Amino acid sequence: MSAKVSVIVPVYNAEHTLNACLGNLVHQTLNDIEIILVNDASTDNSAAILTACEQQFPDKILLVHLENNLGPGGARNVGLAYASGDYIGFVDSDDFADPTMFDTMYTHAVTHDYDMVDCAYYQQATDSLLLMTPDNCVGVLDDKKRSLLISGGGYLWSRIFRRELFDQIHFREHTILEDMEVMMQLFLNCRTLGTVKKPLYQYSATPNSASKSENPAGYHKAIISTMTAVYEKTHSYSHYKNIQTAIEYSLLQLYQYGLVNAMQTNTSLCTNQRDTFLKELHSLRKKYVELPISANQYVLEKFSKDDLELVMRIDALLH
Repeated sequence: MSAKVSVIVPVYNAEHTLNACLGNLVHQTLNDIEIILVNDASTDNSAAILTACEQQFPDKILLVHLENNLGPGGARNVGLAYASGDYIGFVDSDDFADPTMFDTMYTHAVTHDYDMVDCAYYQQATDSLLLMTPDNCVGVLDDKKRSLLISGGGYLWSRIFRRELFDQIHFREHTILEDMEVMMQLFLNCRTLGTVKKPLYQYSATPNSASKSENPAGYHKAIISTMTAVYEKTHSYSHYKNIQTAIEYSLLQLYQYGLVNAMQTNTSLCTNQRDTFLKELHSLRKKYVELPISANQYVLEKFSKDDLELVMRIDALLH
């Protein structure tokens, strides 16, 4: 018998937050929940914590230990392979799901036959409540709504998804930013979407905390691979022209992130390496972005003046 919701938790060296995270999950009010814990070759005490939790709640927990680290994307792929639920949810190991989260969202999904449900969340770093899905995107999706969702971004962990949405979707392994194109694919596959405005998730990580300054070369590599993945995974969409502006906004956003990473004076990049990074970024920008920036409503609405000037300056320099 399948579960109502399978919740996938990638875990890597999370011993300091894991007990609190798991405590809220094992006490979810939803019956028939499946909690899939994927130990991504942790080197701290995470494995012992996970094993103890599995032994205490064997009817709720499925524990998988990986011998080799795959990164969050690879761990999610493993979790999806084991998942039996009608809906899929994700929780990060340093975050907290309200005990009613999956009960509330599952009930909302099945009551209205939604493929996806998004909930509000509390962002600890900024002490703010946020809901990524605007009211005008609720209901049956068309490409205008999909464009708004793509340009607005969002997270896996604030949502549940009908399991079939993940057919033919595979996360990239051994990298960061691995969920960006996946979210876009899910928006394109989704027929109907609902929201729960009650904050049901606490996001504990610092926004934009990926190790850019610590490893600028690694961050650059992630930007390059993500730009390619975004284009390749969305360009085959049958009505690509209808969503092209939103996709190209996302590509330009990644391009701008990469430019800032390369131009920051406090990085360890040498001049030659920085020039190489800029040329690689600009090459992909020319390859994947067809529409002029002046015609992209999302760029004009969402880019700051400084960010737009940086993009235009580098474009002119490398044209």
